[in-house]
Amino acid sequence: MGGYGISIDGEGIANLGDRLGSIADLLEEAATRTSDVAVYGFPSGTGERAMDGVLGDQELVRVEVCDRLRALRDLAQDAGGCFISAERQIGLLFRGTS
Repeated sequence: MGGYGISIDGEGIANLGDRLGSIADLLEEAATRTSDVAVYGFPSGTGERAMDGVLGDQELVRVEVCDRLRALRDLAQDAGGCFISAERQIGLLFRGTS
């Protein structure tokens, strides 16, 4: 049926968690670079205040996304360890050495 398969192992799950954490770090770095050069070029303070409001909303969402990515990272790292432990136990059971 299609010939596609999925392979899952504990190390892969933990690596996925590491990658999610890296994405959160990159989002924070990009936000820092953007806030360091916050010159919008509007001729009046009204435009600048509007842009600050938009970027403030975007910042709130970015912070929440980073928090969720890090929570997923932690869960994936925990799941990776559990998966490895379960694989070992199953291997021992099949070998009859539990």
